[in-house]
Amino acid sequence: MQLINMQLIYREEKKNYSVYKVCESALPDNTFIICHESAEKILYRPHIAGRELQSNMEKVAEIFMDAIGRMVLNGKRISQISELVFLAGGIYYQLNYGFKKNFRQAIPQCFLGIKRQRIEGSEGEFTAVATYENFESLPDNATVIIGDTIATGATLQKGIYHLLDAFEERNYTLENLVACSLACSVNGAQIMKEIERRIKRDFPEANVYLFVAEELFHLMPDGTDLRFLYDDCIMPAETKERIKRNYGDYLGREMKCAVFDWGTRCKNPIKHYHEFLEFADTALKQDSIDSKSVEVLERMKKETKEALANLETVL
Repeated sequence: MQLINMQLIYREEKKNYSVYKVCESALPDNTFIICHESAEKILYRPHIAGRELQSNMEKVAEIFMDAIGRMVLNGKRISQISELVFLAGGIYYQLNYGFKKNFRQAIPQCFLGIKRQRIEGSEGEFTAVATYENFESLPDNATVIIGDTIATGATLQKGIYHLLDAFEERNYTLENLVACSLACSVNGAQIMKEIERRIKRDFPEANVYLFVAEELFHLMPDGTDLRFLYDDCIMPAETKERIKRNYGDYLGREMKCAVFDWGTRCKNPIKHYHEFLEFADTALKQDSIDSKSVEVLERMKKETKEALANLETVL
């Protein structure tokens, strides 16, 4: 874990979450790590999908929006706020649900169809293309909130630059850009710093915020897998303790990904369950695996098989 200047900003006692500010020149000026049990139930239980995943994401969204409300939205009119939903993964961030729970109003929404594509001949390098847009709800003097799982940052960067083009076309002003991520890599946060520089060039008075759950993850060379216990990870001590308790040292490094394939996990639970079982079976055959990892993976396999069986229930 890197030696980074990190400060506990506050603990919200009623909703039981902590917010840490990360002070590092390579990251956005306003980078925050949020710790709450709802994120723990997703990140340390990567086999879950379907209803259980969605229920926990609703709670994650509620916590994200509570923190964003305290630190960004205070004093803002709802007419100045919009969510930019990246199709389709952003739908499952449930930010509208979190907004309604906190503010008793639905958040106006813009939509952008965007898909990342691997750069041919490269390892772990991606670009992204936008295929659909609807910016009807984009306001002037706007605070725009985005939910995205951030690996290389290619999708986020393409999407935000497309958003900035929309501001330019309308001669609108951006006041705040807020990105929140259940799982964000260190690399992705550094890309967010590049985005911050571009925004500051176009809108000098604008502020950029990055809210992430639990930690900034290590990105594997494939440009997809997000891992927990690597030297470049950035996390508070309480996150490290949770990783050790849930996974131990071996699985803390060898668990395939913090969220696996987020799109598959959200849209196609059956496929995700089979992908997880395939990973678990392969991991259990490794000579270097320890007893704690075996126990954790066998329990996850059992729960995954039960979830698969439940999907065969006749309605």
